[in-house]
Parts: sequence; C-alpha cells; structure tokens
Amino acid sequence: MYLFGTHRSIVQRLRLSMDGDLGAGNFFWRVCAVADDLDRPILFRSGPDGLTGLSLRTLRERVLRCANWYLAHDVGHGTRIGVYTSDGLRAFLHHIAITSLGGVTVLANPNLDPAAAADYFRRTDTAMVLADTTRLTAIRATADHEGDEPLTTADVDTVEREATSAKDHAEHRHHHRLDDLVLISHSSGTTGTPKPTLFAHHTFSVGKRERLWKFPSATTDRMLTALPHSHSAGISYLSLAVLLGLPTLMIDDPSGAAVAVAMNAFTPTVVIAFPLSLADLAIETLSPAARTSVHTWMGMGDASHERHIRPLVALGPAAGSTYVDGLGSSEMGMVLFKHAYTRESTRYGRVIGRPVKVVSRAAVLDELGNELPDGQAGLLGVRTPSVTPGYVNDPALTAQARAGGYFFTGDVVRRDADGTWYHLDRTPDAIHTVAGPTYSLPLEEIVLSETGAFDAAVVAVDDPFAVGRSRPVAVVLFKGGGPTPQDVLARCNRVLALAGMALLAAVVVAESRADLPVGVTGKVLKRVLRDRHRHLLSEHAPPGTAIDIRLTTSATE
Repeated sequence: MYLFGTHRSIVQRLRLSMDGDLGAGNFFWRVCAVADDLDRPILFRSGPDGLTGLSLRTLRERVLRCANWYLAHDVGHGTRIGVYTSDGLRAFLHHIAITSLGGVTVLANPNLDPAAAADYFRRTDTAMVLADTTRLTAIRATADHEGDEPLTTADVDTVEREATSAKDHAEHRHHHRLDDLVLISHSSGTTGTPKPTLFAHHTFSVGKRERLWKFPSATTDRMLTALPHSHSAGISYLSLAVLLGLPTLMIDDPSGAAVAVAMNAFTPTVVIAFPLSLADLAIETLSPAARTSVHTWMGMGDASHERHIRPLVALGPAAGSTYVDGLGSSEMGMVLFKHAYTRESTRYGRVIGRPVKVVSRAAVLDELGNELPDGQAGLLGVRTPSVTPGYVNDPALTAQARAGGYFFTGDVVRRDADGTWYHLDRTPDAIHTVAGPTYSLPLEEIVLSETGAFDAAVVAVDDPFAVGRSRPVAVVLFKGGGPTPQDVLARCNRVLALAGMALLAAVVVAESRADLPVGVTGKVLKRVLRDRHRHLLSEHAPPGTAIDIRLTTSATE
C-alpha cells in the first residue's frame, strides 16, 4: 500500500478514487482538475537530443488542439476513429482527444499487415482512419487491389499541423455513461484473425481504482513501458501513470536492445513489457545504475518462463528484484492473475498465483460450464466487472464466450488444493494425443530450462500412427550457436520422462526468428508452426530436425 511520499498526494488520490463518474473516457480531465503539478514532466520520450519530458499542461494543450480538430470534422458520441501509427504518444493523445468528444478509438498495431488493418477497420465500422503517411499509402493500395470502397483517411502529420486551436476547451463536450464505449482494440491474433474487442468507460477503468493505492508510486519511482501503445494494455498503463503522476518513459521499439538503452538513460524502478521484450533484454549492456535501479519487472501475457525470469530477478537492489507475472487477456481489460517471483523463488512451471481482487470468482470449467475439482485441467472462466461488453459485430462469438455467468478466457488452467493456479495452455494450442490432452506450456518450461535456449514453442503435429491425433514437437531458437537437434531431443526427453510428462516426438532447431515467428505483440505464432510442421513425422526430416528414432523406424517401413 502506497499512502505517503507519493507523486499524487493521498488527498488527490482519494478525490479520484471516490469520484463515481471517473472512468476510461474522462480520467485525463479529472486528473488535470485535481493535480497541483501541471508543469512537472510526467511522460518522457527519447530522441536525438536525449530525453524530453512532457507535463500535464503540455499534454492537455496537445489533446485540446486535436479534440477541436475532430470536433470540426463532426466526431461526436459513438463516432469510431481508427488510429494506425508507430508513434505511441500520438496514439495515446489522439485516444484521449477522441474520447473527450464521446468518440471511440479503434486501435491497430502498427506492425499489423496493411490488408489485415484495412479489413479490421471495415469490420469495426470505422468512420475515419488516422495513420502515418506510409501506412495510409499501404491501406489505400490494399483497397484498390481488393476492390473495396476506400476508407476515409487522415494523415497524422497533417492533422497535427491543422490542429492549432486549444481555446475552445473541448474536454467537457461529452458526459460519459457507464456503458459508453471508449475503445476497440484487437487481440494479439496468435490463434487466428485478430478479434476486435470492445472496452467501455466503466469496465476499462475498474482495476485502476485499486491500483491508485497499490501500484508503485513513491516519489522515487519511475516507470519504463515497452508495451505496444496501440494495444489496450499499453493504453491502460499509460492511463494509470497519468492518474498516479508516475514519471514514465514510453518507447516504441520493444526489442531487448532498445529497452536496455532506455533503461540506461532513464534508470527506472519499474519496467513493464510483454514477455519477449524482457526475455530479449541485453543485460550485459546495462549500466551499473540501471542494473540496480529496477525493483519490479512486470510481464503481461502468457509467455513468461523460468528461463527468462531468473536473470532479471538477480538484478536490482542488494536483495534482487521482483518479477510480477500477470495473466490476462484483451477481453478482460486488465491482468486477472498475478504471481510475484523473487531471487528466492523455487516454484515455477507457469504458476500464475491467485486471482486479483477485482475478480469476483474464477473457476476451472468443462466445456459445458460445469466446475471441475482441484487438480484437474479445464477451461478458465471468470466473473469480473472488467470483462469486455463483447466483440464488435459478432454476437455469436460474444455468446460463445459466456456460460453460467462466466466468461471463457480461452485458457486451459489447473488449480491446486492450496488455491494456487497454473497456466497450461491456450485452448487452440492443446495437443490431443492418443493418451489424452497434452499441454504445451509445461513442456516449454522444461525445454527452455534444460537447453538454455532463447525461445521455444511446443506445438501439435499429426501422429502418423493415429488418424486425428497429434504428438508434441518443439521448435527451439538459440542466440548464437547451440547444441545439435539430437542432443536437444535426448536431453529434453530424459527430463520429461523423469517428470512423468509427455515426450517430444521431434525437435526442430530454428536457424532464425523466421523459423519461430512471432505476431505483432511478440507472441509465437503457434498456428503457423502447426501448419508448417503438420506432416513432419511422416515426411523426410529437413535439416536441423531430430525425430524420435522409434517414429523414424516405424514411419519409413
């Protein structure tokens, strides 16, 4: 609990937390109304001349100019405006401007393929797309190629040149109701086509009230975020930073090298990113100050593994630091489970801890929505006020995700008798073998820990001896040289056998990241790997592959 010695005083946070109308659509204006430090830099950016800090007053001026531009272009309650830019600060400020008028921001990851982005904007009934020049050109080219009606577009540079007036004070143009939509943000797309998910004024802000008191916000705290700010998670944590008055450096390059450079420049105490960025962190390039400044790492998603966590918790102050592993989903609007790892932690294996306070109930369910006993794997169902109102223009998918008052997150989990939860898989990634379901995440823990690989994925491939059944195969990526595929297979299966877990049918050692592809948020695209290696066990093995000799002998007879 952070009460005193914080960036926002206890009185200011009380005023915010007791404001019944505070939500995702008006948080910025409510902060401006209570803050007594409008000229203190709060959001930082890195440029050729070093770090630049922007105060609330400067941010407000920029937002007002953009809001007045949108007002002049008939943006109002319910108008959906697409934002497709690589500049995370612009995305955030335009989001605030759009919602100040009652509009809805439709965010697209800047790395999303232009054709997929154009389709996404059409599926979400976007009235106008704001984008960088190169992305606008690419979107227009896809429309011409596919014969679709062209999208109404605006160049972000042009908009900001024309947005010169900040005198009309547009911040109070719309009074948000609890169920007013404020954001549409797509899922990561790792299991298929990105799903456009709805976020409302109330549901998207529920978790932030508690975090006003529990998120690190002492006057000594500084946050670095490498989250994609075109994602609901990025918007959420920037919003929290503004609410807390927490100095925050936001970077648009999520690579480990870029995070290290930013840490050296900013010496943050809190670093938040998707797991791949933290796994890729170039620790050897950190300055002594940066090595000791971080007390908390926060990984969002479903890909934090022991192999990646241990090097980070060894950094920090003398006692080491804490890695907070958070499991959530786009549909939940916030992290629903979290587990804190320290230098002394011994319990790994994709432990996700316990539900956070905002979750009223979590359960392990079968496909009909019936609760399963402790120790048995099943589907994760949650009841929480932060849950999405649904998917855009897809009532069938929205209904499919709900049963018995629960929302199905798409995860396979297990709960122990002591109340500890484990994340086993995403439902599309479960491997259905002749012996029953096998889950990829526990296998990946073994593969990564045993081999020291940089990244790995375990996926299902066709079982050549059982139609409709699968076997697990690992695709492993090393930084620099690594062991042979045969050595990796033998070492991993030896440990898996001792643990009583399913054995790998084969190992593929990736030559480059292209052989272990990731999506726009850095998660491995297992669906691509499944398609690529579907017939691996029944065809001639390509270079860099080791297959269990028992399969090789039988499959070629």
